[in-house]
Amino acid sequence: MLGCNRNKRNHQIALCSITEGTARRRPDDTGKPRGKASYVTEKPGFEEIPLDLSTTPTVEDGLAIAAVRYRRFIDVAKSAFGDGPDRLLFREHLSLMSFVNRASSLHMGVLCAVRESNPHSAFTLLRAYLELVVTVLYADRHPEYIEALERPMAELPRRTRKRFAELFEFAARELRGIRAVYASLNEMAHFGSTALWYPFSIEDDGDTARLSFYTGPRWRKEEDARIALAMLRESDEAMLEVLQRYAAHHVQPLVERYLERDRIRRSFAVAGAGASDDERAVGTLSPELGSAAVEAGLLAWCEEHDAFELAEGVTADQIEAWAAGRPERRA
Repeated sequence: MLGCNRNKRNHQIALCSITEGTARRRPDDTGKPRGKASYVTEKPGFEEIPLDLSTTPTVEDGLAIAAVRYRRFIDVAKSAFGDGPDRLLFREHLSLMSFVNRASSLHMGVLCAVRESNPHSAFTLLRAYLELVVTVLYADRHPEYIEALERPMAELPRRTRKRFAELFEFAARELRGIRAVYASLNEMAHFGSTALWYPFSIEDDGDTARLSFYTGPRWRKEEDARIALAMLRESDEAMLEVLQRYAAHHVQPLVERYLERDRIRRSFAVAGAGASDDERAVGTLSPELGSAAVEAGLLAWCEEHDAFELAEGVTADQIEAWAAGRPERRA
């Protein structure tokens, strides 16, 4: 998996094997497929990695495992609010919750499509899922991009939003094979060769050949349902990783800083500080209490703001210990 720290590690997205022939080759600049031997591997993201179906031995197993994975989206959402009695809400929570909502909705949509034997829906939703993965990955590195998503495209200056080709090129630095998979899914979602030929199957017994087709949704091969579930597993893992990364970088630090500040205010209140209308202040301190805090190395005078501020590096644990040891506290 991708590490949830700031050190990049490669993750791979395996190529869906439902596409065949030219659908698996990247077009050249003219839009025409390259020659049969010209599989493109020189650019990141076009690596062709076989899909591991051993993780999905049967459709029933794949559905059951996916249902367990779904709970992890709820865990990501809950963990973003911290463990305190109050549920803090920052602007960054809104984008994270929106990402979680869309991810879980697409996850459930793929499962419903698999249960209904609807390959066109399943693989088209998987394509949308990968688009969400690369969007969140980009937003984690460039949080200002959220502003481009908050308003309709018609209200934005041109080129404010990234094209998906750009987002996938960016994601390919970490997600091996993701551009090859996206091109593969496009052939189904955009009604390319995969979608056109999918309803048909040919049975050849050596003497005669029989062409069959269906007017309604149906798997052409039973293995295709397992392929969809295996691709969903890989997409889920990538999605959960980028969600956790976004939360760790842009949401949880805000919660932690607020809770740390709240502990500091409470500790000064225990030591005898009065309440303050300014949420940024630790409280209203008497001259004696202020001098004691300065002497303990907890506060320092700020010339710029002409006021006492927390000394650099001071933690809530230190202030709690100081407040608990004050004579007024013991009395």
